[in-house]
Amino acid sequence: MRAFVTGASRGIGRALVERLLADGMEVVGIHRRESDASRALLAATADAPLTLLRTDLDDPAAVSGLLATVEEAIGAFDAVALNAGVAMRRGFEEGTATDDPLLLQLRADLEAPLVLLRGLLQRDLLTKPGSVVFTGSNLARHGLPGKVAYSAAKGGIEAAVRGLAHELGPRGIRVNAVAPGLLRTDMTAEVGDEGFEAYAQTVPLRRVGEASDVADVIRFLLGDGARYVTGQTLDVDGGWGA
Repeated sequence: MRAFVTGASRGIGRALVERLLADGMEVVGIHRRESDASRALLAATADAPLTLLRTDLDDPAAVSGLLATVEEAIGAFDAVALNAGVAMRRGFEEGTATDDPLLLQLRADLEAPLVLLRGLLQRDLLTKPGSVVFTGSNLARHGLPGKVAYSAAKGGIEAAVRGLAHELGPRGIRVNAVAPGLLRTDMTAEVGDEGFEAYAQTVPLRRVGEASDVADVIRFLLGDGARYVTGQTLDVDGGWGA
């Protein structure tokens, strides 16, 4: 079996890549740029069937080139995890013609994964049956100041998942999403120990989530154990949104 994972070098993406490889799957991982994180992942999986491809998913030309490479050199996937994204915290009224956080956020977290999935489908690069999982956020249904654009993008993903389940289900392709809460990753390091501890006290399970907590759920949704599950968004937040 072969899996396609975006945002593969860090956080949830890396944890998922490691899970899939441990299950014996061949993995094609997409990352934005060469970095210490991508080099560390390659070093840690040197003997595993992992291919890392560098692509800026916000760049349509780069995405077109990626799809052509995959079609010519790799082939179709049984599982697709659309995990890459950004999480900006900016006021809704901020922004200029050259620096608009609203458009940047919507492009990265809503438009880019949908365009990429459409390209995979148009080139018949998803097997039938197959499975797709998006990484959303529980902030799609919970408001926070500075997160209007992020919440809007992730809410759009949840809506798209429901529509795609109906559109692709007759072809044997399942589409779901996970909606993590706050996780302890390098992207959230600015929260700090005190911030994490304060947040943990608001979570029924009394701890902050780890990337592996979400990766395990994605792995389940991608696999045969979830063969009758589609159109769903599963919160992975320790009960914070309950």
